[in-house]
Amino acid sequence: MDSSQVFTDADITRAFEILKGREKQSWIASGVWKDGAEFWKKFDYDSRIPLYLKFSILIDGVSIEACKELLTNLELRRKWDNSVFMEELDSNEYYRTTHWILTLSALTTLRDAVRLVAYPKWVAEENAYVMLYKNAQHPDKPETSDYIRMDTSLGYSILKQADNDPNSTVLFAMGNNEYGGWLPYCVLPYAASLRMYTIRDELKKGYRDIYTKDKHQ
Repeated sequence: MDSSQVFTDADITRAFEILKGREKQSWIASGVWKDGAEFWKKFDYDSRIPLYLKFSILIDGVSIEACKELLTNLELRRKWDNSVFMEELDSNEYYRTTHWILTLSALTTLRDAVRLVAYPKWVAEENAYVMLYKNAQHPDKPETSDYIRMDTSLGYSILKQADNDPNSTVLFAMGNNEYGGWLPYCVLPYAASLRMYTIRDELKKGYRDIYTKDKHQ
């Protein structure tokens, strides 16, 4: 496949359709809701991976540009994200091939994934950044017994400025992931929601540590 067609305009359109709730009739509230965050799940048993999760969460005090940088600049991300380690394996003008190591909880085996991650794209008509990713393989990262290999059909993250607050951001995301191992589908939405609160708090702390220090140096 042509590299330029790995992620298509149709993928971006679908991401915003899901964000706007056009499929909401098939989504079920799940996970832990607090601080204005929302978590939803749905099952599509005609899909290769039946479980879909989506959420929205406010990252207050961090602008949309800072959020984008902290999430996509891997050097910066390694300074604040204690549950995900990401490294770039190779890249082209459209996307990066990355290896992820994820901690779901202290009681579970580490997961890993090889993913194609599109560079953030500004969608002017939506006033938002969109970032897409999907499953991949790479000769330098075969499956090993150290991790349980995850599978991803398609995932996305969308960053929008919070209403009436240019210094805060709302992160929307949808994932269609097979986590493997013994974790049942009934547990995953709960675990995923708790993990997102951790990522939010770590990102906010990373923003304070990295950007505040930079301003005073």
